[in-house]
Amino acid sequence: MKNGFRRLVCGTLIATSVLMPYAAQTQAAMIGSEQAMAASKSAERERLRAFVARADVQKQLATLGAANAADRVSALTDDEVQTLASRIDALPAGADISVAAALLIVLILVLLVFMMDRNRR
Repeated sequence: MKNGFRRLVCGTLIATSVLMPYAAQTQAAMIGSEQAMAASKSAERERLRAFVARADVQKQLATLGAANAADRVSALTDDEVQTLASRIDALPAGADISVAAALLIVLILVLLVFMMDRNRR
């Protein structure tokens, strides 16, 4: 039984490794710099639209009085979109570092107390 299972697995692996390179028909070609720039600009604009579409961002924009943010993103020039996208990329992606530092200090203190209590025994 074990030998038959090994043969099945080995046969499947051999067949897939031989046949898989022929299954995907890919084609590479050179593109012009204008096409690359256009793709980059449209990707930045879509990333900005996705950022503005988030519920927390819409809530914050509403409190600031900036309604119809999606329409405003469509009206931005390419340079403005690039500037905003780079600013969004520079934003911190989580909690403040002070929270992480505080948790690290608490963890170190707990470990020190544990080690001191262990040495007393």
